[in-house]
Amino acid sequence: MKKNLYLCATVAAMFLFSCDSKTQDETTDTSTTTTETGNSEQASETTAAVANEPKTYAVTFTPETAVLGKKKEASIKILPGTATELTDPDGTVQGTELTFKISLTNNNKIGENTIGVSPSDFRLVLEDNTSISQHSGSYLSSEPESTTQSSEITYRLPAGAKPKTLNLFYDETRASVSVSMQ
Repeated sequence: MKKNLYLCATVAAMFLFSCDSKTQDETTDTSTTTTETGNSEQASETTAAVANEPKTYAVTFTPETAVLGKKKEASIKILPGTATELTDPDGTVQGTELTFKISLTNNNKIGENTIGVSPSDFRLVLEDNTSISQHSGSYLSSEPESTTQSSEITYRLPAGAKPKTLNLFYDETRASVSVSMQ
């Protein structure tokens, strides 16, 4: 009887340890598989993010500042901007979106008039000498002896078009600044 009890206890212990080690091996294999899958998913997400990023360019204006107005009362500084290629889901370029900001300084003395410019009056001249107006941007005004910065001004260029010059208008005066994309 003792032999049967001893034999049953031994078989039960072997069975218990053999099941435990298999469970531990399976857990290790599962965690290794999950880790490998996670790393490959991260790598594919990183590759996809790089492949799906649109091309962007830095846009600079020369000269940066233009003085306008019959009494030279408006100084407009054009801040560097960006240009981003617009593509459809197939990867075909649909055009370029050019954005920048301006800073308007009113050179009038205190007690004189407020000045304002409308970016809708500005014209962007392309390399093929066509002029386009802004897509979005809002009116900007400045009190005497103060400076105000605009919200973003956006132009939508047709596919393959490059900007050449930005023409600024205020109080029947005009200034031109060259535009370059790198």
